[in-house]
Amino acid sequence: MEKKIYKITKKDLYDLFVRLSSQYRVFVPYAKGDRLHFARFDPEKEESIELGGIRQSQPIKSFINPSREKISDASRKDTRPLILAGVKGCDLASLTLQDFVFLKGDVEDPLYAGNRNNTVIIGNDCTHAKETCFCVAMEGAPYPQKHFDINLSPINDYFVVEVASAKGERLIESFKMFFKGYTATDLNMRQANREKVTREVRYFIDKRGTQNTAQIKGAVKRNYNLTALWQDFASTCVECGACNLVCPTCHCFLLFDDKMPDGNKRFRVWDACLYNTFARVAGGANPRKHLYERLRNRFEKKFDFFPQVLDYFACTGCGRCIEACPGDIDLREVLKGLVLGKWNKPPND
Repeated sequence: MEKKIYKITKKDLYDLFVRLSSQYRVFVPYAKGDRLHFARFDPEKEESIELGGIRQSQPIKSFINPSREKISDASRKDTRPLILAGVKGCDLASLTLQDFVFLKGDVEDPLYAGNRNNTVIIGNDCTHAKETCFCVAMEGAPYPQKHFDINLSPINDYFVVEVASAKGERLIESFKMFFKGYTATDLNMRQANREKVTREVRYFIDKRGTQNTAQIKGAVKRNYNLTALWQDFASTCVECGACNLVCPTCHCFLLFDDKMPDGNKRFRVWDACLYNTFARVAGGANPRKHLYERLRNRFEKKFDFFPQVLDYFACTGCGRCIEACPGDIDLREVLKGLVLGKWNKPPND
């Protein structure tokens, strides 16, 4: 559909969220220190809402493909549609892969499809970048480009509103009194803000020497047997799985049965390829029993497998894994070593 553009003041937007809360579960980003996290909209905490900044600590998959979901009984306590506001471009880009895995196979996953269809996604431009951001190197941008229903671009005390789906248009049509006409100046200011943040991301990319997709393409396959690199980076891994769990594109899961007072229940929970049980099969055999092999598998799938089957690098440059890793494993440095095709362990600081 042709994208429609409006604008809305911050006050009117929060008033709109109040009205929507009777029909929807409305989640917005709140600031806590220098980090953002999603929580239910609370009109008493409007001063802590941050519709700007950078991406939130938890990925969008936390809502559409939850970390623990009951599959033997799919009933939910609250079946109202979900509005997820403030979603950044790096998270939205991950939906290309999540949709491919759960919606476009031989069988559509009913739980994922139900959550996806029951969610209105309100995107949000980033208003600054941080050192761990490298979305531009992964063919992304610090503002939503796809997979959103409505997008909010902050400008002073109002937002430029872009509508990209019939779902978003229906929501706006129901509350048209909150939305006003835009001007060319509004669009120029939006573009200037986007260019500013893009320059910030590029600065961090250039400063770090982060590789782009053209440079990365084929690097994992060429250096799959560069064992020294894989072993060195794996040497500080504690197998916590944080990199997998915070990654917006990781999607592996396992099924388990839990004995509960009202009978056995089956759940689907996130799995992580760094866990030592990830590849283990019946009888105890494990084709990736070494930690460095499991680390290599993570990179092989993101930077070789999905570019081949989907023409998509399964990394959006959000930088969450870099911040979450207690072993200080930096994905950008692993890729740098792979592109160079050689690895000598750096001297200790």
